[in-house]
Amino acid sequence: MIASPALLALREATASAHETLEVQAHIEPRLADHATRPATVAAFYRFHAGLEPLSHPLVAALNAELGAGFEPRSRANGIAQDLTILGQRISPPARPAAPASAGEALGWVYVAEGSMLGGRIIRRRLAAEGRDLDGLGFLDPYGEETGARWRAFMDLLDRACVSGHVTIDQVVKGGIDGFAFAHRTLQPQPQEAAA
Repeated sequence: MIASPALLALREATASAHETLEVQAHIEPRLADHATRPATVAAFYRFHAGLEPLSHPLVAALNAELGAGFEPRSRANGIAQDLTILGQRISPPARPAAPASAGEALGWVYVAEGSMLGGRIIRRRLAAEGRDLDGLGFLDPYGEETGARWRAFMDLLDRACVSGHVTIDQVVKGGIDGFAFAHRTLQPQPQEAAA
């Protein structure tokens, strides 16, 4: 599959933010450690529970209008179940500023959907290390369907840009904003450092 101009623009514009998030948030080590796993899973809940109500309706409407095959799905509900497994209460969602357009919402969903690809890798590595996966179902909620979902999202992104329903600039702004929100929400909290 050849990357579209929209995907290339998104990757280029968010590469630094993506790398910074990976380096500074220490997600995999925090999920591997039982002392920091609950707070890390709670951070993912706050991220998805904050992002989904603002971006999913815009993306779902765009998907319906264009007759594409991507339907946004909530990950927050599954993460809430993981928190229950970990004996944690459900905390309030983080509150980002709403995307101003369907294009920006696509950028936000790009960040959330892309995290599933990384989540599958983290889950595999933790399993290969012999670590338990309690409370980590959210890392791979779609299993073998993940690749097909990603391709469907890429198809929607391409259709939306080619048809003029959204602009690449809008999508890029959404991706940048989505990574900034992820960075703020997924950073280790002071109480984790003490754990």
